[in-house]
Amino acid sequence: MAEISYPHEDYPDVDEGAVTEAEYAGGIGWASPSGLIGSPSDAAPCFLSGGSLWLRANTAARLCGVAYANLDTDLQITGIGSNGGSATRRDHIVVRLDWETMLARHAVITGTAGGALPAVTQQRGSGAFEVSLGELAIPAGGSLANATFTRRGWYLGVDGEYVCTSTSRPPHSPGRRIWETNTGRQMVSDGERWLLVAEDAVSQLSLVSANWTAPSFNTLRRRNGTAHLTLTPQRVSGPLSAGQTSTLGTIPAGYRPTENREFVGHVVSSGALVVGLITAATGVVTLTFWRAGLDSGRFVNLQALSWPTSY
Repeated sequence: MAEISYPHEDYPDVDEGAVTEAEYAGGIGWASPSGLIGSPSDAAPCFLSGGSLWLRANTAARLCGVAYANLDTDLQITGIGSNGGSATRRDHIVVRLDWETMLARHAVITGTAGGALPAVTQQRGSGAFEVSLGELAIPAGGSLANATFTRRGWYLGVDGEYVCTSTSRPPHSPGRRIWETNTGRQMVSDGERWLLVAEDAVSQLSLVSANWTAPSFNTLRRRNGTAHLTLTPQRVSGPLSAGQTSTLGTIPAGYRPTENREFVGHVVSSGALVVGLITAATGVVTLTFWRAGLDSGRFVNLQALSWPTSY
């Protein structure tokens, strides 16, 4: 079989340089990320109004190098039936590239009552290639009049990078990298899982406010898969005696350790030793006081902590 190379002036014949739409998309598509144009902070590409689902004007996408856009007018999406089932039906609204016609148009992948959101199809060269616009959820016995729409589409950055949220990631592909705007995380796919590459996020330990406050230090930072906590809590309710345990607060999801962890601290004013426990499954943090107690209004000096996070 002869070797070929295109585009070139001698392909497909001498001095007849021409590349078909399918050849163009098939060739450049491997090096062209596919997704929506814009940012997750933009208005959702679809919206519900007047008992109908609409495709927002100026929604644009790229599919294997093929450009798609809905121009200046909101477009009504038709062909969506009511849900006669006994559970919520989840339909997937997509932009679909038909390799036979080389046309990209919006489409509806109808789900089944009680079933998962249908996955997008991403075939190359034949069949169809789809990118997500979002999820339309129609409740049991309902219709578009009481449906909800949730963004599921991912976006392309100015350099072709995938930009998304933690609930709108593109399909897995080995080596594919994404940036999540709502978490500040960069992740890479191994084909089945998203592995953390880099992040820099800041939060706080959610204190039991009736008993504790932290006027000076309460910083929880997550960087590249490791959480770092600096916390000096102050008792604001009744005193604690030696041997008592008090729930300090809860570490938010995404910052919790992969396994239970103990840590230590002390109370300068009383000489109490403090043993803390983080329960990995729930993020609940407790403090137990030994040798002495803690008076109301006094502080607990805790060691600075770090741990690998479960993401």
